[in-house]
Amino acid sequence: MKKSRGFGKSTRSSKAVALAIGLVALTLLLIPYIYQYENVIKLMFDIKDAQRNRSSSSTKPMFVLHIGPPKTATSAIQCDLTRYRKELYESASVAYLGRIYGHCLKSEDGKEHSFDPKSLIDSCFENGNCKEQDAWKSLESELAYLSAQKKHVILSGESFAKMQVISRNHDDNRKLLYDLVNKYYPGRMRVAIVYRRYYEWLYSHWNSRNKPFVNGNGDDVKYLPTHRNWPSEGGKRCSTFLSYYMERIVDKQPGSKKDDYLNIAEANQVHPAEYLRGLWRNHSSEVQVLNLREMNAPSEDGGDTISRFLRSTVTPLAAKTYIRSKDSGFAGRRNPSRNSDYDMLAVAAHENGLLANITIPRAKVGIFLEENLMKTLNTTALPLKCPTEELLKRFLQKSLHYEEMLYPSQSDSEVKEHEIAFYEAVKKNKFCNLDVDALMEDERFRAFIAKEIPRLQ
Repeated sequence: MKKSRGFGKSTRSSKAVALAIGLVALTLLLIPYIYQYENVIKLMFDIKDAQRNRSSSSTKPMFVLHIGPPKTATSAIQCDLTRYRKELYESASVAYLGRIYGHCLKSEDGKEHSFDPKSLIDSCFENGNCKEQDAWKSLESELAYLSAQKKHVILSGESFAKMQVISRNHDDNRKLLYDLVNKYYPGRMRVAIVYRRYYEWLYSHWNSRNKPFVNGNGDDVKYLPTHRNWPSEGGKRCSTFLSYYMERIVDKQPGSKKDDYLNIAEANQVHPAEYLRGLWRNHSSEVQVLNLREMNAPSEDGGDTISRFLRSTVTPLAAKTYIRSKDSGFAGRRNPSRNSDYDMLAVAAHENGLLANITIPRAKVGIFLEENLMKTLNTTALPLKCPTEELLKRFLQKSLHYEEMLYPSQSDSEVKEHEIAFYEAVKKNKFCNLDVDALMEDERFRAFIAKEIPRLQ
């Protein structure tokens, strides 16, 4: 009997032990899943927190550094931001600190909260010791005030594309500026770069560097001081687009110090916009590349280049405020390409002795030729010197390649449109100049000079 009772007790104990072991095993088995579940829940809350933070950050004011580069509608943007700065400040909380164009100001406007970016470049980014310079202190004072007022800031200047990156005392000027902005706009410094198709941009850059005329708001015919004298008297000489293209792109001759960003971009076989994007990528919260073709596209809702710039870089409210504030009679700032062919023709006539014993200013001869030559000769076409088919093909391929680097996901139709637009420019002789040598041998031209130019005295 004792054995029987002992056996029964042992069986109950074994069951209890087995149950306990089973529970422990089950617990051990479930622990990873419980832990994983807790992590999933925690992750869900983390994502919601991140979304909340991102949403909160997006409502905080931004600091926008608009650096151009040159020939990407910078002056047009700066002119309109100059004109409507008061409305943008009061209605959209946007403070414009870029270059102020006097003729773009409204008569009642002052210059409060203004800052000349070039003063910063000239005073400290080249020589160093920025924090001791008045321009640096002025910028910091503006940022301190505007950030406290919860204002967006647009600091616009092409000088930031052309500036010296490392100062003479070995400071990295990008880091200096980024650290200053981060102090008042932490994590909210956006660098805005405008992209223009390479073939358009390079032609416009050549024209800007080459034309003898003063940059102005419209068709100003005043000559630059550097071009007022004949080359034999120390005046600067204009060059054809073909010679510029051959020197800079084919033979890779460096340009002026002002074009360092272009020289480096060409050396690295990238578009200037791509080079500048890389230059600022690690010295900003975000680099934004805007497409000028898209900014200029026709619109039925009143949108234009400047409103799209504001919508992309700051807020939709800024764009709406600008559209609502626009003056119907204000044409903005126009800085068109100018024809330098007739100045080159005047210089050639002077150097070939066709203006011997005639003392007439260079500008007067060049402008007279532009206004009267074709009309007097009763012709609609003069001989031209153009790039060869091979050079044009290389030019197009480079333009296409650079756009693909910036926009790798572009469609076949966009590539095709790029090609069509290029050959439309070719058809219009965009990249051609007057064949000055041929005209020097043309008897009708020589007769025109001999008869008409002396009358200008």
